[in-house]
Amino acid sequence: MWVRRNAAKLSSMDIQETIDSLRKVLESVIAPGVEFLRLRLDALEKDLRENGQGIDRLDARVDRLTGRMEEGFSRMDARIDTLSSSINARVDHLTERMEEGFSRMDTRLDALTSAILNMRQPTYPDAVLTRLEKLEREIENMRKQA
Repeated sequence: MWVRRNAAKLSSMDIQETIDSLRKVLESVIAPGVEFLRLRLDALEKDLRENGQGIDRLDARVDRLTGRMEEGFSRMDARIDTLSSSINARVDHLTERMEEGFSRMDTRLDALTSAILNMRQPTYPDAVLTRLEKLEREIENMRKQA
């Protein structure tokens, strides 16, 4: 019986010593690790707050830049429309002038051809008739080029 009582006391003491030993390990090893983790988490939280504010400022700047770019594109589109209208008007004016010039040139060529045909008479020497035919061919070539 004495052995049983002493065995119970010993096992009770062994358990208490084991608990005390575990408590010491927890306090000496794990507690500092937990404290380190807590400090590290606090630092990370601080960094996150600071970076979040920086990101918010950067986001606002990007929004302002986007707005300014859209305004610039609008002004550029308006300017391009104005220039395009101006260029189109100038091209139309030049086209009209060219058509008028071609019309006057056709009228002059017709008058010249008519004069050449009227001048053809059998009484002129062959040299004059040859020159008139050459002139007539040159006029036709000019018409083809115009």
